Amino acid sequence: MSLKTAIVRQFGKPTSLVGKLAGHIMARRSSNRLRNQRTVELMNLQPDSRVLEIGCGPGLALALCAETVSEGRIIGLDHSPVMIEQARKRLEASGSESSVDLVFGGVDRLKEWPGAFDRVYSLNLIQFIADKTDFFQRVFATLDQGGICLTTYQPRLDNEDPNGASAMADKVTRIMKEAGFKQVVRIGIVAGPSPALCVIGQKEVRR
Repeated sequence: MSLKTAIVRQFGKPTSLVGKLAGHIMARRSSNRLRNQRTVELMNLQPDSRVLEIGCGPGLALALCAETVSEGRIIGLDHSPVMIEQARKRLEASGSESSVDLVFGGVDRLKEWPGAFDRVYSLNLIQFIADKTDFFQRVFATLDQGGICLTTYQPRLDNEDPNGASAMADKVTRIMKEAGFKQVVRIGIVAGPSPALCVIGQKEVRR
């Protein structure tokens, strides 16, 4: 196994020294930073937004969220202690550690927050989720009425299908609709031979 392949596999759950290296790559790679920035921009955050990032990694997007959300709530969830620690250090360096709660755990933790958020998002997490139907049902339950879910995906290995982002977006769109999301759309956020796409769906307000 090449070092590059070993590092990419670590993106699912970074551990040990290789996991730390994967986290540093996530934080420094320009395409990753752009993917985080544009996903956060799509959320149209407000000072009182209630935000959850699933698989927060080294905390790039959380720090961006904290620039706007001052009266609401921001939670970063990750099942890797390595990523939780890197996110904590990044937030401390930016002076926003008091604005973000970092929570260790996997998607099973979502049951603790029924209707708690108006924005739930993930970045390059969905390819590691085995049961995507269960995942989006859990996300749907954490959202308040009118809340939105954003799922961003960009293929990372050179030998991945160049149409992989589109295929993933199609799959996510279908599953989100089955989970109850409405107004599901996909938006291109990074162009090029390995594009990044974001699928956005809303939990409708009950009449």
